[in-house]
Amino acid sequence: ESRKMRSGTLRCLRRLPVPSLLSPAGHRLSVRQQASAAAASASAVSAVAKASKPTFKTVPFVKEDMELVMEEVPDFKYYFIGDEDPVQNIYANTPLDKSILKNGEYHAPDLSELKKPELEYSTLENGLKIVSIDRDGLTCSLGLFVHAGSRYEDVTNYGVSHMIELMAYHSTAHLSYLRTIKTIEALGANATCQAGREHVVYQAECLRHYMPLLVPMLIGNVLFPRLLNWEVKDRHRFVDKQRRQLEKKPDAFLTEMLHITAYHNNTLGNKLYATERSLSYFNEHTVRDFMMQHFSPNRMVFMGVNVKHEELCKWLMRSFVDYNPIPHQDRPEIKPIYTGGDQRIEANLPVCHTAIGFEVGGWNSRDLEAATVLQTLLGGGGSFSTGGPGKGIHTRLYTDVLNRHNWLESCVAFNTMYSDSGLFGLYFVHAPLQGTEAIAVMCDQLVKMKTVTAEELKRAKNCLKASIWMNLENRAIVMEDVARQLLMSGKVVDGHAFCAAIDAVTEKDIARVATEMLQKRPTVVCYGDIATIPHYEEICTALKTAAK
Repeated sequence: ESRKMRSGTLRCLRRLPVPSLLSPAGHRLSVRQQASAAAASASAVSAVAKASKPTFKTVPFVKEDMELVMEEVPDFKYYFIGDEDPVQNIYANTPLDKSILKNGEYHAPDLSELKKPELEYSTLENGLKIVSIDRDGLTCSLGLFVHAGSRYEDVTNYGVSHMIELMAYHSTAHLSYLRTIKTIEALGANATCQAGREHVVYQAECLRHYMPLLVPMLIGNVLFPRLLNWEVKDRHRFVDKQRRQLEKKPDAFLTEMLHITAYHNNTLGNKLYATERSLSYFNEHTVRDFMMQHFSPNRMVFMGVNVKHEELCKWLMRSFVDYNPIPHQDRPEIKPIYTGGDQRIEANLPVCHTAIGFEVGGWNSRDLEAATVLQTLLGGGGSFSTGGPGKGIHTRLYTDVLNRHNWLESCVAFNTMYSDSGLFGLYFVHAPLQGTEAIAVMCDQLVKMKTVTAEELKRAKNCLKASIWMNLENRAIVMEDVARQLLMSGKVVDGHAFCAAIDAVTEKDIARVATEMLQKRPTVVCYGDIATIPHYEEICTALKTAAK
């Protein structure tokens, strides 16, 4: 969905096994990576519908003495080059089998004083929502999530979300582009920006001691970016560069094709990347106008992990108190129109990448958990995968497809979730000459989704619940999970509630979701050596025939 996305319950219920947090290269997740996602639920009400909205306490704006504020800023040399004040590493020659603690220095903690980390909620007077959880880790994850993205673009500014991503961490009213980058480097921090279809995310990781320094830098991106003309023009060269990089990554390219075809010329079908057409209006005025329409504080969530809530609120308040934020503007919430369709692009590849998808309900639909269980039940993977706990060797696509067809390189079920719509389907990578056979197998497996055994269902539920709890151990996943849930539904559902809803899914729920899905027009996309792929109407007929 976006270039670098991850989330815990959200990632499990949106795109399960994505291996890393934020891709450092900044590329959107592919269909294969999204092969663990979220989607639809059961005849019972979904966990999201049952959840109640959290209570936010208001943080007032307070004018403070700047000299006193500066005394609280962590000691840091903004103009540090690297070797002005070298310090010898006192542990340089200490082997790993020798303790660095002297006798009597270590005291076991009093376990009775330990408290379970809990989410805390606040809001600034301007509407910015603040959420945090402190797990006492040494490294903190900070994220500013904006409810804006390519689905809110129109014909006058297609690609502007990508432009905003390219302009992240450039010159602001406080720091130049060079000083911003050098500061991040000197802090040893990692800062990124990712623009998706529904969200734009600025996030950073650093030692928790430096949180007061990074918070204003994240806020500066949305509060007072300078958008200097020469800096904007310099980013033009990355438009074509990223397009060429995308074409070299078939998984990611097929994901983009799938969305563009499934929601033709509307909302979720808008391209994530700017194109050469966009260069004519890729300027500071286009970027600023879009931000003025969609970047008001009440459309933002700031999430922190491994930070003290009071400290985070205090530094966020200080970042806004002396400035006028972007005023809120009402905007129409246009529901995505699923069109389905067919798109094929021939490329010089040794294989063919083929995906067949259907629309499912979004994050707020009653079908959330059931479709997620169904995706886990189908599973899949690569032909060279090895076994192990939770690897999914016993999922249906492994046992019924990969183990029977040696011309398949990989096959996975994917499920991509948005607030009010989603895409569910199968993605195959196969030998070029077996295009007809691949389509026949895909159609057969799609129709068989309506029938599941009790053993399959139990295994899928256990695998999904295990994945949820495993992912929630990661601080960056927790950060994205909570923030995106708030933006999509205004609620935060914890792992226990999701697991209870997963346990409530029945065979009838799976059958209902699969039946409703297959009644819609399929979306078929192919990339690579497409010579033997059947016509779209033949694929539609094959689906109907297999269903009889």
